[in-house]
Amino acid sequence: MKNNDKPRLIHWPSQASKSKLKYLAHGFQLLEIPIIVSKDLDKGIIDSQIYPIVFEFGDGQRKKAWFDITASRHKTHFDLLERDKNSIYFKTHLAQAHRKKDPRILPMPQAVSNMQYLRIYQQLRKERIGRKKFEYDVLALFVNSDAGLRQKVVQKLRAMDGIKSLAWMIEHPQLERPKVPPQLLGPKLRYAQHLSLQSRTKICIALPGAWKNGGASISFRHSEIWGMGGIVASIRPGTFMIGDPHSCWIQFNMDLSNFEEKIREYVRNDKSREKLSKDGARYWDSVHHPIKAAQYMIDKINKFKQED
Repeated sequence: MKNNDKPRLIHWPSQASKSKLKYLAHGFQLLEIPIIVSKDLDKGIIDSQIYPIVFEFGDGQRKKAWFDITASRHKTHFDLLERDKNSIYFKTHLAQAHRKKDPRILPMPQAVSNMQYLRIYQQLRKERIGRKKFEYDVLALFVNSDAGLRQKVVQKLRAMDGIKSLAWMIEHPQLERPKVPPQLLGPKLRYAQHLSLQSRTKICIALPGAWKNGGASISFRHSEIWGMGGIVASIRPGTFMIGDPHSCWIQFNMDLSNFEEKIREYVRNDKSREKLSKDGARYWDSVHHPIKAAQYMIDKINKFKQED
């Protein structure tokens, strides 16, 4: 990165404690860009989901970015760009159609749910890639936060003969969702414990996140499994993807019509899984690592800065 392209400093809202904000800030810190906390920017925060960030360059130029972490592809605040023609809008879960409406609306890479991940993922990857013996074939441990697909996956896995799986649900402590049948409930695991289980399992199921019918695609779990070199099995993405991760996961239909077929195929195919493992880790390193996410945002801002 050229010195004149690198922000001199970044103005950051003080009320920015969400994991996606911490993750991105860590990326800027790894790039050795000073972050100045500004309470004035707190006034621009919308619903604790959309955050203003101001980039200040050595030539005196400033660029405002909106960082939208809403876990729904259906909500995009186009009005922010209408109000501020000089700003750029970045959204983690961006609908394909919304991406086409304005060149200043851009997708963002997914983060991880806990910064603890960055201290342990390399060791998990070392243990995961090339592993020959696994404790489980499939892992599917979910909080009851979606419209029912997670529960159907758990039920499907439990009914599959010859597949050694860990599959259960926990009740969401805040969201109003139908109660999970008692026989499908299981314990809430510690974060590191869950990651360790993922690293010792052939295939890990990752499904859209907490907003019921929100249409989000790439959850924290996708990112965390890729980063450790694990195998993601999921549905077709409903949002715009950076890069091309389609060679990095096992895709099954939302109606689960081919779920069992896909799972059985990859459980027994060591060679295919090994390729997915390495491709997923490379994809995470090139797109989702915090330094890559931070650099991506800077590169896009520089592009618009040069065009102004």
